[in-house]
Amino acid sequence: MLQLNQLQADRLADRPDIPPVELHLREDGAGYCLHGPLPRHNGRSAALERWIASVGADSPPRSTGADAVHFDFHPGNMLATDGVITGVVDWDGAARGDRRFDLVTLRFGIHARQTDPRLTARLDDVLDSLPEDILRPAWAHMSLRMVDWAIRHFSPIDVEHWLDLAEQRVI
Repeated sequence: MLQLNQLQADRLADRPDIPPVELHLREDGAGYCLHGPLPRHNGRSAALERWIASVGADSPPRSTGADAVHFDFHPGNMLATDGVITGVVDWDGAARGDRRFDLVTLRFGIHARQTDPRLTARLDDVLDSLPEDILRPAWAHMSLRMVDWAIRHFSPIDVEHWLDLAEQRVI
């Protein structure tokens, strides 16, 4: 998946008509990435929303760049045979931006599964190498996306699960 992500670099350089990824750090998305549920849920989620808002105040509202961004880049959207990725599905939210955004999405995607800790550590090392102006807004977006969704659609235990991950990179 890391190699596949590298192939997304500059894929949309000649496609200015493809819109950029919206991060929703300052305003709600259309039915997801809602800010309001976080301050109402509990103290942890309220603190997370304050951090997301501060990241949003310091970041552009959209991801910039000419890379293809899948926007839902996780193992469930990969088709594979004998351990080799043969296709990627669910490009519905795809947009232009910085492909490394998808690596943050992948990190959240493997958190929901029984994943080999060595794989998680390897991906965390990759994320540690990203520039802060890429990592922070992407992490803030995915934190908002997953915690908001869990608050509105899942159990309190699930919310805590996503807060545990989100708080790992709140700085």
